[in-house]
Amino acid sequence: MDLDSLRMFITVAEKGSFISAARQLGVSQPTLSRKIKLLEEQLNLKLLHRGNRELSLTPQGTKILDSSLAVVQAWEKGLESLEKHEDEVKGTLRLGLLHPMARWLTESFISNFLHRYPNIQLDLVTLTPKQLLSMPDCDLMISPIMPDDQSLVAIKIFDCNFCCYASPDYLNKFGIPSNPLQLTQHSCIANINCPNAEKNWPYIDIDGEEKSVDISGRVTSDSMDIARLLAANGLGIALLPELQVTELVREHKLVQLLSDYKFKRVDMNIIVRSRDHMTNRVKVFIDAYKAFLTELRGIQY
Repeated sequence: MDLDSLRMFITVAEKGSFISAARQLGVSQPTLSRKIKLLEEQLNLKLLHRGNRELSLTPQGTKILDSSLAVVQAWEKGLESLEKHEDEVKGTLRLGLLHPMARWLTESFISNFLHRYPNIQLDLVTLTPKQLLSMPDCDLMISPIMPDDQSLVAIKIFDCNFCCYASPDYLNKFGIPSNPLQLTQHSCIANINCPNAEKNWPYIDIDGEEKSVDISGRVTSDSMDIARLLAANGLGIALLPELQVTELVREHKLVQLLSDYKFKRVDMNIIVRSRDHMTNRVKVFIDAYKAFLTELRGIQY
């Protein structure tokens, strides 16, 4: 049993809904349900009546809620008495993430973070998608993939939107698709680093209907970085995260296509072992990363 579980239980009890509580806590609903179930197992008590439309506390749950509030309030009061000067945050921080995210943050975020926290040693650990499932020897991860380990906590940071991009040279040679179905007539750069290699791209049309289009091409890639370079070099149309191609678009090396249609959207999470056992260096990294994204895209938390 940990403070993170108690806080989650308090929020569920106050909201009367896993969906509302997950939204307020910034975690996924499966993570929240899993943590509450583990808490019940640890206490050997049933804390909630789970109905079809609403939740209610059991008698034991009401008692545990009162105790949880007292424990969490005492803990937070103790934390408030601690000094929080930036130059006092120190130690090694091991951050696990996919290579494209590591490259993008190195270009746009890492230097400012290290300048602000001069006593933090940052170890960037590039991982494969399979490694993201288990969080190997890291203090935290930035990941679009939910881990298999049910004790880990996923904190949703932002929606990662994917859009179609191609180079001006490619478009001059092969034309500009006016709707997603015309992608079947183009060379598309498939991602083969998914659980299943891409054979189609799902999208939402202008009427809000979910559809998909079959894709094919002469070249595939297991790296988003390689795919963006292939597209910039005129070898096809790629489906890429919009935040990671802004520089190439600004330099007119890539052009966004089919902007009236919504393609893949992925939840980008920070994965931690527990919210309440996080070191100060983990906390300041998360806060700085959120502030960076807020400034970049106006994301609200």
